[in-house]
Amino acid sequence: MDIAVIGAAGDVGREISTRILAAGMLERHERLQLVERPGGPSERIIEGFTVDLMDAFAEQAPLIDVALDPDEVAADIIIMAAGGTVPLKPDPDFRRDRLARENAEIFRAYARAIARNGSGHELIVVVSNPVELAVATFARELGRGRVFGMAAYLDSLRFRKEIARELRVSRRGIHGFMAGEHGDHLVPLWSTVHIFGLDPSERERVLARIRRGSRTAEFVEKLADVKRRVSEWMERGEVRAALRYLDGLGPDVRVAAKPFVSHFSGAKTVAATAEATIEFVSTIHHGHDILVSGQIVLEGEYGIRGPIGVPFVLSSHGIEEVVELPLDGEERAALIAAAAAIGKAIEGESDAR
Repeated sequence: MDIAVIGAAGDVGREISTRILAAGMLERHERLQLVERPGGPSERIIEGFTVDLMDAFAEQAPLIDVALDPDEVAADIIIMAAGGTVPLKPDPDFRRDRLARENAEIFRAYARAIARNGSGHELIVVVSNPVELAVATFARELGRGRVFGMAAYLDSLRFRKEIARELRVSRRGIHGFMAGEHGDHLVPLWSTVHIFGLDPSERERVLARIRRGSRTAEFVEKLADVKRRVSEWMERGEVRAALRYLDGLGPDVRVAAKPFVSHFSGAKTVAATAEATIEFVSTIHHGHDILVSGQIVLEGEYGIRGPIGVPFVLSSHGIEEVVELPLDGEERAALIAAAAAIGKAIEGESDAR
């Protein structure tokens, strides 16, 4: 199996590439392709990065090559991590869909090149933002069954971690999903949360306590208010104060707001993004069928058409099944509202030719 990382010279792309080799995911006869655009700092960095990887993993490294043209991309699993990112200056009103103007053409160029030159079996794992736009763009060219974003998977891992932190247990004992947009219209699916060792009545009591009276219908408005408050501390460089404030809020809000703090602190969210991507890719690589949450294109499931984060069964062949979980009324309404917001945000960009 070969893996390609598009945008391998960026912070996240370098981290993902390094972790692929550190995890021993590829045999020596397999290939890691590092993809960047020609000219400028990216080309210089990728050549130097290749040397560094060979120095670090000489005895176990697979074949490593560099591609500087979309038409050269060739692999079984292609990780899309290229494109602009959210600026580092705190701005609570910044929306990820603004990235569409910068990244839409990049997505189209790679999607079309892979459609022209690929085997027809490649799986695309989208890391780039806006993840929903990227998923829609690649799915149009390659079919929805082979394209998925890992952002809702990362959000779900964060959700489980925050619940586990409240209960002082391991994240491995928590199950539950985040869905919706990877951004302001995130949808916490509290109805999917299960806690190892608790019966249904105990679970309901525990979740009522840690939710602190929060309602899914009010989540978007609550999150916007929290980001405005946090932004004031970040403007003054008071990262610790911002995190102390967030620690007093519910797990669902912390899932969405803590990465906001991490990014604008200057640390970004490189480690978490790379680790979640590696877990996602490892599932595909080892051929496990597993229920995950990720950004995919829906074709009527949940009453939605278009890209959004929802649970689905992932295998080495791609999307096996979209799982329509029995959500409560507020969750279903929030998911539909998120789909509408996503559609409005990427309107025109995903259809451009």
